Amino acid sequence: MRVFALLFAIVAAGLAPDRIAGHYVLQGVHEVGSELLLEPDGQFEYMLAYGAADYFATGKWRLKDDTVILDSKVTDAPPFRLLSSAAKRSPVVRVWIKGKNGSPVPNLDVVLKTPSGDTTARTDQDRAAIFLTGRSPKSVMIQVRVYNLNAGPYPLNPAHNDFGFEINGGRSRQCRSG
Repeated sequence: MRVFALLFAIVAAGLAPDRIAGHYVLQGVHEVGSELLLEPDGQFEYMLAYGAADYFATGKWRLKDDTVILDSKVTDAPPFRLLSSAAKRSPVVRVWIKGKNGSPVPNLDVVLKTPSGDTTARTDQDRAAIFLTGRSPKSVMIQVRVYNLNAGPYPLNPAHNDFGFEINGGRSRQCRSG
């Protein structure tokens, strides 16, 4: 269980937890949306939307002195998972990335590591990052810039040249403690 302090302290010290429970909404900040729901039973839901980045957290909350502490479970599962690996009759290496619902995921940077070095390509509208060179791929790293996420390295079969990955549910958008 990871613990992180809420970004604000309760001003009126000594309030009972059931008096603090409620729905809080960030106001007066341009291009940012944030909500926090503190349930009377000690559960919470949190979300933050800033530009194209959306984050969420759920878990339990508690009071410590005059501060609300959020205890959030963050899965240790990797943000992506390898679904397929194949040797295709093609001179290129392709790394396919799809969303949980099967939709393409464009604009992700994929770094292919080979014996001759690293090469970067970006996924296109068809969800493929295409590498013109890259014999005997060793591994890939997947970068999601909007979330400041560098995932991997994911080991690859060096005899293959076609790899399919899927986003591992909401894992890549979960809030993590620093």
